[in-house]
Parts: sequence; C-alpha cells; structure tokens
Amino acid sequence: MTLLSNVDYKQRFSSIAKIYEKISNQYTVNRRAELFKISPSELILEVGSGTGMISDLIDRQIICSDISYEMCKESAKKHMNVICCDAEKLPIRENILDGIISAEVVYYLNNPNAFIEDSTRILKKDGKLMITIFNQKMQFIDSIRSFLRIFNKKMYFDDGHELMKYAILKELLEKNNFRITYLKKNVIFPFKSLHKINLLFEKTGFSYFCFFIIVEAVNR
Repeated sequence: MTLLSNVDYKQRFSSIAKIYEKISNQYTVNRRAELFKISPSELILEVGSGTGMISDLIDRQIICSDISYEMCKESAKKHMNVICCDAEKLPIRENILDGIISAEVVYYLNNPNAFIEDSTRILKKDGKLMITIFNQKMQFIDSIRSFLRIFNKKMYFDDGHELMKYAILKELLEKNNFRITYLKKNVIFPFKSLHKINLLFEKTGFSYFCFFIIVEAVNR
C-alpha cells in the first residue's frame, strides 16, 4: 500500500467531513475516549481531531486541530477552540500545554517523528502525550472490510492508510525523550452489545486481538 501525502489525506477526509460521525463506530470512539485521563484544569490539544468526537466525550474545552478545513468547520459547530493546521507543523508556542491527545492519526503522517518532536516543544515538562493506534497485528481486518465495501460502500470509509507497529511508535517516543507511563489495549468486538465480554477478554491473553493500543508518555 502506497503512503499518501498529507495533502492527499486532507482532501480525502474533507470529502467525508459532513458524514464522518455517521460512518464512525460510536462504541469504539467511546472506548478510546474513556482511556484519556485528563483533569478539567489542564490545557489540552487534540491533534487530528476530525469533527471533535473524542473531545466531545472528554471535555469541550479541549483545543481541537485538524489539517482538513471541512473537518474543522464541523468541529467548530461544537467547540470554541479549533485550529486548522498540519500535525507536523503545530502553530503553538513553547511549553504551554499540559497534554496532547491524538487518536489514530500518527500513522497517516508522512513524518510522524516531526509531530512527536514538535510535541516536546509545546508540552510543559512532564506534560503528557496520549496516542492511540490501530493494532497492526489486526491488519487483516482492513482487508476484510475493503472486500465488504464492494457490496456496501457506506459501511466503511477506505482511508488508504498504512498501520504502524507499536515498536516503531515506542522507538519514536523514546528518541524524542518521552517516557511511556501507560499502555492499554481495548476493543476485541466493536459492538456495544458485547461491551461486557470486551471488558472481560481485555484482561486476558485475548487482548492480543484488540483493535486499539492506547499509549501515554511523559515529556521528560
């Protein structure tokens, strides 16, 4: 799979901004949001926020940012603080943020190291960088969903991304002087009706099959 440019992703996500929340899985959005541990007094930036679904569930005072202007317009309907910008070139002054959250964004970037490196600049000392990625071990799920789109194009948005291994993310974080303080996997079955089963299996070896990996790292 060929990696698209940041501009290509901008155009692709802009094209579905108005229906993005309708085609998103609300259960998996909720499950990811619940693992971002944030205090109401903290100044937080969400990078690659899309329409702001994650921030909606945590705190609407969170600053939302996205490279897609159309996504930002949708987000601005619910949030006061929205910045349209490239994740690799964040227009934020130094040492001001308590935390940055980023859900399934880092592997879309042409230069993910630029985002993580810039995060060290704008975070306070001991500020938190909280990232979720799709579990690369479950890559085959994308192939199945892409096949099913032949029959129903509305059931899954084919965003053309390549997944990132956790080992690569860990290496990037450590390279930029972050210390990983929390790691969690969640969602085996992406259905609200199976929530209790998910909670049970996520505590066992079945967590290998979880869709999402949530990582929290501290800026040293």
